[in-house]
Amino acid sequence: MRRRTIPAVATIFLMWTSMPLGAETTSGSQCLGDRDGDSHVTVDEVVGTVDNALNGCLFEDVTIEFQGMVGDQTFVCGSQYENLGLSNDTIFPADFRLYLHNIRLIDDQGREVLVGLTQDGAWQLEDLVLLDFENKQTPCNLGTVQTNSTVHGKVPPGNYKGIRFSLGVPFRLNHAPASSPPSPPLTLSAMFWSWQGGFKFLRIDEALDTVRVHLGSTGCVALSPTSVSHCERPNVGEIFLPKFDPATDIIAVDMKALLADSDLQVNQVDTPPGCMSTPDDSDCAPIMQNLGVNFANGMPDPSRQTFFRILD
Repeated sequence: MRRRTIPAVATIFLMWTSMPLGAETTSGSQCLGDRDGDSHVTVDEVVGTVDNALNGCLFEDVTIEFQGMVGDQTFVCGSQYENLGLSNDTIFPADFRLYLHNIRLIDDQGREVLVGLTQDGAWQLEDLVLLDFENKQTPCNLGTVQTNSTVHGKVPPGNYKGIRFSLGVPFRLNHAPASSPPSPPLTLSAMFWSWQGGFKFLRIDEALDTVRVHLGSTGCVALSPTSVSHCERPNVGEIFLPKFDPATDIIAVDMKALLADSDLQVNQVDTPPGCMSTPDDSDCAPIMQNLGVNFANGMPDPSRQTFFRILD
């Protein structure tokens, strides 16, 4: 027994020492490498590495629930909602979809653990997920019958007390080479912006076209006819909810909170109604702030976002 155990441990140790500091074998895994990401490997991390590897690097399923809301009402295609924005308007929403990525749970030690998403061939791809609260019932005519409000994945066992995630599509998927065929959930034409701009990270429309919120990257520069080098304004939101228990809590995605600081009866001249992420459209300033995006430079600003909250 000893002759079989010692080589196994030695092999695992060699695997671990050959990895760069901070590396891990799989997304969200604490099986091998620098567990707490501080670029220093301690004795307990060495012992934990060997123990985890010998025990198969156990993970547990995690489900994160979201719900489309308009204030204290559940979003439903075909419903009207009153008292929105600074002018207390009534709107008739016609779309409500958004992409999230880089979803991390925060444990009781303050450590972030990436959720390894289940690759389902429909809603989740790599670390990206599409949330779809519309069901193609009138006036949501550009949508799909299928809906999705749940994220499925795996994390190491732990006591998780918070969550962080990004609103948008990661650059590598948002600007994949033009020759690469997209995979679901990046195959919906209604969520595609342009080859150079990529995808709409968030799409909210109103049936009478009084409000549009289409969040996406702007100022994207083509490196060649088939690739994009960078975007001057990524417009990716960063969300931090410090008190979140995935076992019991639901995250509200609140259209009313998004529009709370906007006067829906006023629109900047020569711009579309609402916000289409244009950097010179002042109507975007309060909307992007509530999405966790700094309107001035398109960088993340989680400190003032109100679009996401824990459902009461």
